[in-house]
Parts: sequence; C-alpha cells; structure tokens
Amino acid sequence: MLKILTASRNQKLISAIIDADLDKLARLLTKFDTTALEAPLIDKQSAAEIAICAQQPKSLELIMNQGCNANAQASCGRPLLLLALQQSKNSLNLITQLLRAGADANTDHLLSACFYHCTETEQMVHLSRLIEYGSQLTQDPDLMPLALGTERLELIHFLINSGAELPADMESIHCSDTTLTYAKRCADDRRVREMMQQF
Repeated sequence: MLKILTASRNQKLISAIIDADLDKLARLLTKFDTTALEAPLIDKQSAAEIAICAQQPKSLELIMNQGCNANAQASCGRPLLLLALQQSKNSLNLITQLLRAGADANTDHLLSACFYHCTETEQMVHLSRLIEYGSQLTQDPDLMPLALGTERLELIHFLINSGAELPADMESIHCSDTTLTYAKRCADDRRVREMMQQF
C-alpha cells in the first residue's frame, strides 16, 4: 500500500514538473525532502533532471529552492549544468537557475559546449552568463580556437576583453588572416589598458 501511495505521489510530482504547474508543484514539494528529490523518480532521473529535460526553468527553480545539489550528475553521467546547456529550448534560463543555486561555472568544457549546442545568436549570451557566474576563460583551451573559427569579430572581441587568451600557436588556427590580425589587435589593446590601469 505504501509503495502505491509513493508511486502515485511521485507521478503527481513528475506531471507538475513537466506541465510547469507551479502552484501544484509548490504544494507537492513540501512532501519531499532533498534526498527524495535527488533520488530517481522515473527512468533514473531526479526531479531536477526531469525539469531540465522538460525544458521547464520555473519548475527547476522551485526544485533548486528545496536545496537540491546543482552540481549533481544527471542519469547520463553529465553534470546537470551541461545537460541544461544542451537543451534546444530555454537553455539560458535553465543554466541560470542552476548557477543561481550554486552550480560550478567552471564545469569542464562548458564554455566550449556553447559552440556545439547553442545557435550563433545564443552563444554570446550563454558565454556572458557563465562569465557572470565566475567561469574562467583561461581554463578551457578549446575556447579561443573555436571562437576564432567562427570568424565572428564581435564574439572574438567580447571574449578577449573578458579575459580569454589567444592560443600560443596562432598559425594552426583555421581562420582568415583578417580574423587573426583583429584578434591580435584586441589582445594588444587589452594589454595596453591593463598597463594603464597600473598607473
């Protein structure tokens, strides 16, 4: 009997998460402790993973507010933050909820993942959000080669001015000479500004 009641309660929670029925979800969450929310509810997925895969940032926010671990691993073995970034819709809002809940913005290859999972129009805003929450641009060696390969000067300018370093072997980067020259100029301009700030 207890198993039936637990299964029914879990199903109601899952439905509220997927449907983003926030009033119902808020009521149901009072019946779950953090351990229960982080345990598999369906297909080995925790409450947070269900919200991410359903692309429901508001549901995710309520779940994170219960004290769930924003740095937990999804059932696929990837960090929740990377799973959120990979969603086709609402990825910015999903990663924002996780970052607000304490997710590590320096999760391995997270910056590079923006180039594989975000559209061109979304890349800069996702990178900006990660930088806002402490992502260290120098820790991802693939970041600038990927950015240079896009030939998008505004993106390159943004990253260099945010602290990204140019690769040591610039000649191996697959981009135009114009882009390389622009990137070097941006880096030189940043160095000059940093020197001026010391006086």
